[in-house]
Amino acid sequence: MMEKLPETEQVMNENPAGGLRRAREAAEACARSPQYTQFIEKVRLVYPWRFERLRPDVLERDYLRIVDHHLNHLISRLEPCIERGVRRVLDFGCGSGGSAIAIALTYPEMHCYGTDIDESEIMMARERAKLYGVADRCEFHHVTAGETLPFGDAFFDFCLCSSVIEYATEKPIRQFCVREMVRLVGPGRCLFFSVPNRLYPFEIHTRKWGWNYFPGLFGASTIDSSFWEVRSLAKPDLLTLYRTPVTRLFLPWSNFCVRKNA
Repeated sequence: MMEKLPETEQVMNENPAGGLRRAREAAEACARSPQYTQFIEKVRLVYPWRFERLRPDVLERDYLRIVDHHLNHLISRLEPCIERGVRRVLDFGCGSGGSAIAIALTYPEMHCYGTDIDESEIMMARERAKLYGVADRCEFHHVTAGETLPFGDAFFDFCLCSSVIEYATEKPIRQFCVREMVRLVGPGRCLFFSVPNRLYPFEIHTRKWGWNYFPGLFGASTIDSSFWEVRSLAKPDLLTLYRTPVTRLFLPWSNFCVRKNA
């Protein structure tokens, strides 16, 4: 397990640049450690197909070193949306924990809670948190699809949902997911969504033409989303766009932040 940063070196979220630099350095050091090699073998035991089907560079980028990927691409987009006083963060659909761990490395004052319907991924997320030395600030919970999350209303200060809702292809399920996330953040708090843009005529993950526009006709297994859909699904709660340029809503991959109105 990696050593924790001394308290004097911990960087509060008022100074995210320093925190991100330290987080990247910690992740690089982790990848050179004997514990990282042991972690790879654990992944191989649980997911042998990843090593058989994926190119080595894709396997490393998208799974083995997914924490580094989020540190390099996600955290900088989150930073403008994370306000003072954020301490409890929900990572909805956390997968194997990469984004939650990246947040915990960057913001040592935060406690991250990840939830996912894949029990094996939750197991790997816990192993990954130990590897990066943040297991004391990262909790991972396996939940059943459609199950209310085991937290009270307004328990969280911030919610992240990265590449999740496009896999909830049925509207009632997608609506449940959005409303559950909104329930769990306090009034005036923010939610950040990273999702392929449904405005595009092809589904970005699969490059399937027509899936976004005519999902029923083509039997789509993945349907992208947008700010406008999330806002609609959240009703009767009102979400307003927050610190997100409107132009970002039209990119192939849309990253946007919304605030839950009081």
